Amino acid sequence: MNIAVIGNTGWQNKRKVKDVIFQLKNKYSDCTLLGAGGKEGAGLMVRKFALEMGLDYKEYNPSFSGYNLYSAMPESYYGKKYHFSQLHHRITLLVKNSQYIIILANGELDIVMQTAYKYAKKLNIPVVILN
Repeated sequence: MNIAVIGNTGWQNKRKVKDVIFQLKNKYSDCTLLGAGGKEGAGLMVRKFALEMGLDYKEYNPSFSGYNLYSAMPESYYGKKYHFSQLHHRITLLVKNSQYIIILANGELDIVMQTAYKYAKKLNIPVVILN
């Protein structure tokens, strides 16, 4: 089972991220945690705690960010020149490959998290928004 935990770069609540991932680990021992990658905010925390807790982790980092050990897409997907649409594309790939989605939001959803929410609803994938 693939469970996505994503959020914006402004997310600062480490305790909530750690608690969510701990609960997922205890409830779904065979899950793969999907993240969106990132060097700050929710993406960084999700990767950190998922790996610390020994969960299977994959990330849908944008194609301009470069391939890494946890990248879900093949190496040929990466190394592209930056374009804003890549942020939305990777989120739609993440949503397509998830059975459940948890969005960490500081108040309103940013534009990329809105894409995730709308696309998940379109595909009838359960979504939970945590503030």
